[in-house]
Amino acid sequence: MRELPYTKKNRLADVLALIQVLAMYKQAFRTEEGIKKEFQRDPVSAESWVKIAEEHREFFRVRRGKGVEISLIVRYAQENHSELKPELTATLMETAIKIHDSQLNLSRGWTFWLPVIGAFIGSVLAMLFTRR
Repeated sequence: MRELPYTKKNRLADVLALIQVLAMYKQAFRTEEGIKKEFQRDPVSAESWVKIAEEHREFFRVRRGKGVEISLIVRYAQENHSELKPELTATLMETAIKIHDSQLNLSRGWTFWLPVIGAFIGSVLAMLFTRR
């Protein structure tokens, strides 16, 4: 089974950070270098900020041309591509948290079957040992 993006260690923190920096920047897009300069670090959950954006197309747009530019999709839905209002930024962050929780629960789906399998094995063993 393929690893879900939000289940990667520290991924939610990186996505939330990228949402914030792209929401508040005066331009609608940032370069990888601009983002690194802003954070003064690389992301923790991937080798680059571009990789984070590419794995989370639900929020980010990656534009390749003379360089690579990353932006929030929602900024292009606004007429003037201006900074996002804090309420909209908060909504995006809440959405990321909900998606994270959903993917985390989905990745732990197998834990539901442990008690069922244990009960089945226990009942089979009980039947075998009570017949003797």
